[in-house]
Amino acid sequence: MRLNSVPFLIGECLQSVRRNGLMSIAALGTVTVAITVLGATLLAAGRVKALADAQPARFNEINVFLHTSVDRRDALKLADALRQLPQVSGVRLLKREDAWARIQRREPSLAQNVAGNPLPDALAISAVEPGELPALAGKLRNTALYPQIANVTDASSEVRAMLGFSRVIRVMGSLAAIGLFIATLFIVYNTIRLTLIARQKEIKIMQLVGATAGFIRLPMVLEGVLYGFTGGLIASVILLLASLEVGRFLSSLKSPLLDSGAAGLTGSQITLFLVVLGASIGAIGSHLAIRRFLRVL
Repeated sequence: MRLNSVPFLIGECLQSVRRNGLMSIAALGTVTVAITVLGATLLAAGRVKALADAQPARFNEINVFLHTSVDRRDALKLADALRQLPQVSGVRLLKREDAWARIQRREPSLAQNVAGNPLPDALAISAVEPGELPALAGKLRNTALYPQIANVTDASSEVRAMLGFSRVIRVMGSLAAIGLFIATLFIVYNTIRLTLIARQKEIKIMQLVGATAGFIRLPMVLEGVLYGFTGGLIASVILLLASLEVGRFLSSLKSPLLDSGAAGLTGSQITLFLVVLGASIGAIGSHLAIRRFLRVL
């Protein structure tokens, strides 16, 4: 095949789409639906995974309550020592007078019945990684190492559950993506095969006049790419409109779990992703269908 035949083959692809009007519309509609379902599943799985990954960071803090006998100077020394631990990203001193003032504002009747300030100083300790929270909490509970500490509260069990949930989402999302990709490829394969069956006589004539397999194959692969590209473009418009409505609905829920700061894909990124995905699936599916079809002929 000479390079100067490429414009001719592209023209043949477009002319074939026009000639087979109803079949082309049916093929495009089928591919569009398949890519829309695949894209929606991938985007939803990505969003759920981002939310699941962001949740442990919301509980990535340990509250350490000191003994009431520990004075402010010793509390500050302990805070400086804890900042040197490799698992610790930050330490904040929670002053006993600030905590007592909050209780007096919120529960004045309770505060009136207590003489003086019975609360100890406390430290809010942030871990470098959420997964290090249980080990860090266990270390802080060691009274031999830290006799100043009276009590340690953390969300180790919640963090472990969320990390496990994140792993499950990652595995399930990957399996769903692979399964839907294969299903979409199979749909494109069968759709292109139906168009080939409808044009069986045309392909046979081209073979009889000496057209090579590559010369026959390329316009049809380009046709599959065209269906995938256009289907991905239409699917991106559908998903962008749907994501706007879903975003409004989630915003109306005002749930703290949804306010995770998990960044989603932009509109241009979604469009580019689906267009490239559609064109790739169209090329692979049409190539497989045409190769098998030509072998049968």
